[in-house]
Amino acid sequence: MDTISQQRFDSVTVLTLNRPERMNALSKPLLQNLDEAFANLAADTRTHVVVLTGAGSKAFSAGADINEQRDFSPEDAYAHMRWGQAIFERIETFAKPTIAAINGVAFGGGLELALACDLRVVADTVRLGLPEITLGSFPGWGGTQRLPALIGASRALRMMLVGDPVSAQWALEAGLANEVVDAGMLLDQTLALANSIARNAGEALAELKSVVRTGLREGRAAGLEAEARGVGALWGSPAQKAAQQAFFARKKEAGSAAG
Repeated sequence: MDTISQQRFDSVTVLTLNRPERMNALSKPLLQNLDEAFANLAADTRTHVVVLTGAGSKAFSAGADINEQRDFSPEDAYAHMRWGQAIFERIETFAKPTIAAINGVAFGGGLELALACDLRVVADTVRLGLPEITLGSFPGWGGTQRLPALIGASRALRMMLVGDPVSAQWALEAGLANEVVDAGMLLDQTLALANSIARNAGEALAELKSVVRTGLREGRAAGLEAEARGVGALWGSPAQKAAQQAFFARKKEAGSAAG
């Protein structure tokens, strides 16, 4: 996979978009390789969390590869949007937690890819935006749906209607970024966050993600039902029992030390 590189750090796998000479533009081969990488990681029991970032210092991803779209017919455009949507949907519904480590600009499809991840850690120097409107179009890989759900319709519409990029600090204040960190510490701090997630039980993480999605898509009543069912399904599992026993052991030890 020349367009995707992969590294493992304990139970965290880092996938890197590897087209720095094109600012990691999302070409068809890159998207296909990205989809295949996630499919492989789904079956990888050693990977508990996936981090997605871009090669180089300039871009996480500058968006879709426009050269591929120059001669599209309306039918071609529709098919390409649906194809990309399906890939990003698989990333969003991936059972293991995902974190976008946004090391450089994230524009258009690049930002839409980051939106498909569970969390976003952003270098303090970067800009983010959905500039498609300036090209007579608008986001087509889920941005019109995920961004309003994340930061509210009014803020999302302003970003999409104007097309100008926003700063990392604006993204943090709006809720688009979970954390903004020094650019030189981006990967280290993202890995620290990933490891703090990875130490928890994988089945609980997957169930939690599923329950949250249910509530967002089907409403609170469905979400509460999924929540109760999820807790019930996990109760008594080996991982849940082990975590509970460890909790009581620590509590007992703390009580003995205090006495």
